[in-house]
Amino acid sequence: PDNEFLCSLNNENNTERDIQSMGEKLAREVNSYIREWMSHGSLDKISFIGHSLGGIIIRSALPLLEEYKSKMHTFLTFSSPHLGCMYQSSKLVGTGMWFLKMWKKSKCLDQLALSEDDDYSKTFMYKLSQAPGFEWFKNVVLVSSFQDLYSPFESSRIEIFRKASATSTKANVYLRMAENILSRLNAKSLYR
Repeated sequence: PDNEFLCSLNNENNTERDIQSMGEKLAREVNSYIREWMSHGSLDKISFIGHSLGGIIIRSALPLLEEYKSKMHTFLTFSSPHLGCMYQSSKLVGTGMWFLKMWKKSKCLDQLALSEDDDYSKTFMYKLSQAPGFEWFKNVVLVSSFQDLYSPFESSRIEIFRKASATSTKANVYLRMAENILSRLNAKSLYR
């Protein structure tokens, strides 16, 4: 066949845990799929499509898939908060996320909010911004919508906006994360 598709199921029913562990599970699933379904030498290109947290899980898996970096073709996400959820556009959604973090003890929501450590540079999302992966793709497509109240529009597009250009510690971390990611990308490969 010309194309093979893997619809990942490994993280389907438990997305409240640590994003790094979900990325590890995805990387194992991708490796297993390639070994099982791709005959020796038949793997030409690899593309990923992720929605919301799925896009972040894919990014977390990428460093573990480095052996395929020459095969990476397209990375497409829909409303994935690549710079976290520090700046929520809706107070109602922000309050709901806070409630879920407390009620369900959701590790991934802590990580997306960059609230698992007082030092932002020690948070998972900041470290992920420094991880390799994006630069391997011929095409990086970041789709977002102002109507999506869960994933901040600018975070999904890895863009700087007025609140993030302030001089606060939080704004500086946001800017550094964007720079960490964008500085490794070829501008011709990025589509928003």
